[in-house]
Amino acid sequence: MRSRSFLLPGPAALAALVLAVRLGMSPLKNFDLFFHLAGGQFVLEHGFTRIDPFSITGTAGWVPHEWGFGVLCVMLVRWLGAAGPALLVGALVALNVMLLWKALARAASGQQGLVSVAALAALLVVYGPTFPQERPYHLGHLFFTLAVLLVQSWRAGNDRALWVFPFLGALWANAHGSWLLGPALLGSTAVGQALDEGTPESRRRAVKAIGFSVAAFLAAGLGPDGINIYLYPLHHSLLPSTQTIVEWRPLNLDLASSWAYLALAGAACFAVGQARLRKVATLLPTFVLGVAAIKVQRHAPFAAVLLALALLEHARLSREAHAGTPQPGAWKRSWAKLDGLTTRWSAGAHGAIWPALALLGLVAIHLQNPIPVEQGVKRSIIPLPVFQALRQQPPGKVLNPFVIGGPISFFSGADYKVFIDSRNDPFPMSIHEDYDKLVWGEPGWEDALARYDPDYLLWDIENPGNILLDNLRNQGGWREQARDGNWVLWIRERATSTAKP
Repeated sequence: MRSRSFLLPGPAALAALVLAVRLGMSPLKNFDLFFHLAGGQFVLEHGFTRIDPFSITGTAGWVPHEWGFGVLCVMLVRWLGAAGPALLVGALVALNVMLLWKALARAASGQQGLVSVAALAALLVVYGPTFPQERPYHLGHLFFTLAVLLVQSWRAGNDRALWVFPFLGALWANAHGSWLLGPALLGSTAVGQALDEGTPESRRRAVKAIGFSVAAFLAAGLGPDGINIYLYPLHHSLLPSTQTIVEWRPLNLDLASSWAYLALAGAACFAVGQARLRKVATLLPTFVLGVAAIKVQRHAPFAAVLLALALLEHARLSREAHAGTPQPGAWKRSWAKLDGLTTRWSAGAHGAIWPALALLGLVAIHLQNPIPVEQGVKRSIIPLPVFQALRQQPPGKVLNPFVIGGPISFFSGADYKVFIDSRNDPFPMSIHEDYDKLVWGEPGWEDALARYDPDYLLWDIENPGNILLDNLRNQGGWREQARDGNWVLWIRERATSTAKP
């Protein structure tokens, strides 16, 4: 039975296997990844700096709070070639799925039937849009799940789990900007636990847990940004430019992931309403983060985890309260039978070895034959010939759309100073306003162009990119140097042929 349990894949193991292989074999395609590669490479070669090395417009200063992801990706590229970041994402996603299943098992007291499988499926749909993107929030998702498991262990009476939080806080803050969720989850759960139990011992444990949540918060300052990291989440969320980013907008009902999130929220509300006993320790952080996710859709994967746990915990409490009550009706008996089969499958199958073996196999293949990053990108998205043509020109200033800024810094080099990139926060609001004028041809675009005085234009020819291209054609003084797909490189024709440094 043990060998069968070890080898037979359960629901989470099957999902992790599919995701690990699919993501681990995917070409690199996310624009943000290449900024992280450029940033990680700069950190390894030059160390940390508050002065933006990639632009002259980033006067608000570089905050490399996600440097850990960039450095890790650079090291993996050196070992595994272009497959390194893809395999990292596959491993992070697969591990997160397995740990989520463990957290769901604890909430359901090991009785993982149809509701648990449905909750996991809904979580996968909510996470779905993030899976193909090689971005540091995969680390944020994994650290959040680890924080959930630690909180569950503490609620079960294991105070030693609290000692992990300061170390988790330090790692998390140097990998992804969602680090504040760890201390917030522990602190709010501790308050709820004290309210649930109402005993002197519960209050003592709650005070201790709150102390460790403060320690985790303070440990976040152990990084290159120091104490500035404490205000960064608030500062970033309040930037006017942040409100224009799609993932920072309210929940988008055109996406299946949003409907999966709302379905989880509705099911959780129903389960809580049916339960005779309600756990504030679960509901307090779930309510706060759940409402935040409606306002900012980027929070939805984190909030969905708490909703799934609230659903399973209160469904278990309701089931325990009605234990022994007969279940009339054919459909209820059929549900109970199918639910029992699913529970036995979940209990007798683990199979985590399969996604692990799949990833190890891919790692072995690429260790033997690593391919350069240039050969491992999705060519329909990344315009390599344009970057190569730019690299053959003297260093200078590049006018570019924000999404392509990171790839310019990585493929062409930091000597080609981008106008803007997807980091968003280093650039003052005046640069964002100038960028909008240039993109949409708004009044004052000529002045914005003159202020930056670029030597090169690397631009998208599709709408709205064609607006600036048409304006510059009419203005004159530019010639096309290279074109690849929807991207063009133009060079400014000056009186002297040498571009300004």
